[in-house]
Amino acid sequence: MDELEDNRPAELHRHVHTRLKLRLVFYFLISIVLVMLVALHIIVDQVNFLFPAIAIVIGLGVGIILSRTSHITWDHGAQKVISRFDILGGIILALYGVFEIFKEEIVEEFVHGPAVVATSLALLTGIMIGRVIGIGGKIVRVLDEQNIG
Repeated sequence: MDELEDNRPAELHRHVHTRLKLRLVFYFLISIVLVMLVALHIIVDQVNFLFPAIAIVIGLGVGIILSRTSHITWDHGAQKVISRFDILGGIILALYGVFEIFKEEIVEEFVHGPAVVATSLALLTGIMIGRVIGIGGKIVRVLDEQNIG
């Protein structure tokens, strides 16, 4: 293992703004809780695993797209990766809000009965994990552009 790999976590910690790190931790913790809830509903409601699995995959894609709402850049003054919203990100976030309001009605078009809850939660789980992946990938790209980590 070379020296650069040894320092990567410390460099990531030092060069990523605290609010951005907290947002990723928050999304990740929510994802863990949602995974447990999905598993609980699959077991308790005896739901076929296929629909929630498909919903997680779809949610991952949506979450990665939603990570577009976070404009990740390098702040030369602070020497840190920071995050801001931009216009397109705001539009995507607004559309996501509308989707969240009508999520169960949309899911009910494809899934029926007790599988609706597990599938809706699985979709949300995928979205949260996708956001973590998307934002994390953007952070790594910005740090690579700065030759950090």
